[in-house]
Amino acid sequence: MDAIDIDVDSLHRGADHLEQAKESVRSGFEGFQAAVQGYSNAFGGDDIGTLLGVAHQACVEAAIECFSTNLVELENYVDSLHGMAEEYQVIEERTTSIFKNILGSLGG
Repeated sequence: MDAIDIDVDSLHRGADHLEQAKESVRSGFEGFQAAVQGYSNAFGGDDIGTLLGVAHQACVEAAIECFSTNLVELENYVDSLHGMAEEYQVIEERTTSIFKNILGSLGG
């Protein structure tokens, strides 16, 4: 079995980069929401305008749901990466302590 080398700092950096990406998506999403509000009454009040307005609203709601869900998932990934890094750090420290105790017991 191959050894697994976990770089805790890399996990934290990866989580930080993912956090930055999430914030970039959030910023774009907020810009999208602001832009979309300007189109809410752009279709007129006749039959075709009403149909276009309803279709537009349905598309906007679907996009908002998609962005919102993705932002929540990105946040979960960020939290998970930080959690994994912290868990690996604790395990590494405990393992080091155990081996130091064993070495001390052997007189080393």
